[in-house]
Amino acid sequence: MIITFFFAGCAKIAHMDQLLTLKAVSDEQTQMGKEIKRQDAKFERLVAAVEEGLIAKYKSQKSVSGEFGQPVYVWQTDDDGQSLEVWAYRYAAQFFGSPKVYLYWNQSGELVRWEYQGGKNGKNEQEAAPKI
Repeated sequence: MIITFFFAGCAKIAHMDQLLTLKAVSDEQTQMGKEIKRQDAKFERLVAAVEEGLIAKYKSQKSVSGEFGQPVYVWQTDDDGQSLEVWAYRYAAQFFGSPKVYLYWNQSGELVRWEYQGGKNGKNEQEAAPKI
């Protein structure tokens, strides 16, 4: 019995580097899962704000990114001769068929309009920011 424990312990020590690597990978995967959940919760709050019309209270890019995080993609577009910056949001790990929110910003950094695409068989909504 003692010999068995001795050899089992030696096998563990001989493979300690590999075991530590596997532990580090496992810890990293756990952290990634937590980050995905955190980002998805922010996206769900953004969808709720859009559906309830509360997104209009966020007047600046800074206020939106502070509340809902950074967009997953940003690009420039022209709309009736006006240059707009578009921010795209979606679930962190769902690339296809995921609901999406698009926020359109003018050159002054003001929210001009937004669009919600509900994903597979979901609803699509588009609304302009109220004029103040």
